[in-house]
Amino acid sequence: MKLEAEFNRIEEVAAGFNTHYEVFKYMKGLTQDLGMNAFLFMTLPTVDILEIGATKIITNWPAEMVDFYDAHNLMIDSPVIRRMLRSTSPFNYDVEAINTNRGEGKKSTVIELFNRYGMEKGAYFPVHDAAGGRGAMSISGSRNFSMIEMAKLLFIATLIYDRLSQLTLNEKHKPIEFTASELDCLRLTAGGRKGNEIAKLLDLSENAVNNHIGSAIKKLGCTTRTQAVVSALRLNVIRV
Repeated sequence: MKLEAEFNRIEEVAAGFNTHYEVFKYMKGLTQDLGMNAFLFMTLPTVDILEIGATKIITNWPAEMVDFYDAHNLMIDSPVIRRMLRSTSPFNYDVEAINTNRGEGKKSTVIELFNRYGMEKGAYFPVHDAAGGRGAMSISGSRNFSMIEMAKLLFIATLIYDRLSQLTLNEKHKPIEFTASELDCLRLTAGGRKGNEIAKLLDLSENAVNNHIGSAIKKLGCTTRTQAVVSALRLNVIRV
């Protein structure tokens, strides 16, 4: 009964998400509670998509890690992606073991990258939405999960991916137009720049920068700069 009550609580929480940022906060907290470092929700790539930056829905992977991953074409012949495309079973991974048969150049590159960010182990959970679109959740850190943890996390992955699909579908019916200055300010904010630094780079007053960012925040339906950056990155409004 205890496990059933916990699953019911998770279902209620997932149904109550109204924004991608609420999902982001929940997943960040869950990842930390598990003693892990990173999470990712992604759509499974088609043959036309070769960059993880184009498949991510929501994640706390560092932007520089995503850029490095894509710059070195690590999605091409990825054993993780290949496994998820041919099976819907969740699985634990160890970055060294799962890349054993990969070409030596990419093998060493991907192992070093994931070790650098403390993501050497974890698990992937293939999921799908009501329309049949396929995706996955991953949680990464320094350990693997027990069977009970895997069952619970698969349940979470299924519920949240479905909710994210609903939220994304709703947003697609609400096109947002941004000015060039708003996009520049958002992009630099995502890159870690402060208001005074952005002002100098764009040759604007700090007050003008704050106005542009404030306008972008409202257009994205957010209340803080952090929320706006997360939303803009997820919607591919900006890239960092």
